[in-house]
Amino acid sequence: MPENSVEVQVMQAVGGGIAGAATRTITQPLDVLKIRFQMQVEPVTNHKGSKYRGVIHAFKSVYAEEGMRGMFRGHNSGQVLSISYALVQFWSYEQLRSMAHQFDYWRERPFLMFFICGGIAGCLGAVAAQPFDVVRTQMVAADPSSRRSQMNTFTGLRKVYKKEGWMGLSRGLPFTLVQVFPLVGANFLFYKYLNAAVLMAKPPDQRQEIHGAFLFLNGALSGVLAKMIVYPADLLKKRIQLMAFKQERKTFGRNPECPTILGCISTTFREEGLGGFYKGMLPTLLKAGLMSAVYFSIYDMFKRHYIAPMKEAEKNRQKLVKH
Repeated sequence: MPENSVEVQVMQAVGGGIAGAATRTITQPLDVLKIRFQMQVEPVTNHKGSKYRGVIHAFKSVYAEEGMRGMFRGHNSGQVLSISYALVQFWSYEQLRSMAHQFDYWRERPFLMFFICGGIAGCLGAVAAQPFDVVRTQMVAADPSSRRSQMNTFTGLRKVYKKEGWMGLSRGLPFTLVQVFPLVGANFLFYKYLNAAVLMAKPPDQRQEIHGAFLFLNGALSGVLAKMIVYPADLLKKRIQLMAFKQERKTFGRNPECPTILGCISTTFREEGLGGFYKGMLPTLLKAGLMSAVYFSIYDMFKRHYIAPMKEAEKNRQKLVKH
């Protein structure tokens, strides 16, 4: 018999969706900067030909040229992406972990279980959200005056599908999966390990719960550590997604030439050096830490206050039925 009832699974999905929506709202401006930096071939420094020359300069430039709307460009598609991704990820993680707990091998290796279950759940969420990621990237990276930057999520989906079919909507998916499995797996691993360390530091009679502040801090640390490992794959994915609409990015300087995965790696290294693979990393790490902190802490608090009591009530009802 599955550990999670249908009602519990629905709540797990709802909790994931809420965590995803809250996280997207808070981190959207940093995501805009990350994508703009990743699309820029010129150095993100005080280089003469650079459109953006650092985080502060980029914030000022985007706000001056596009206003607050520019800081939240692509937010609606980003929300759809985040909710669909988080909903699928947290729901599938809980089901995978529940199934893994039925085997001695995984019960004896909990941190390996966290990594594998988290990685698979992340990939499932990424597949569900990939079309929205393609549309969001195009909206954020296009010239502010272009029609593409003004389109809504579903118009964007139709436009990409009409022009490129399913290949266009899944552009960059192999890179996404290569990036997501270790990223999300490591994120869950670090988060669970840090939580276990906090519990072990407490007296034995106080190890039932972790304070929300520690959930937030552990989420932030796990997000930064995990993102540092896989950042180059995220940059290459974004540049490959750019190829379909580079004619609508004339005001951003040169466009990276990334027709294929190997071509993108070769061109980026040849023209920008090793540092080119880490362009935009600072706002990305800020975003990753904040995103992971909000993401995990909101979901775990939702789980503590709503899902755990529901599961406890179900167990009590089952005991009454047996007696």
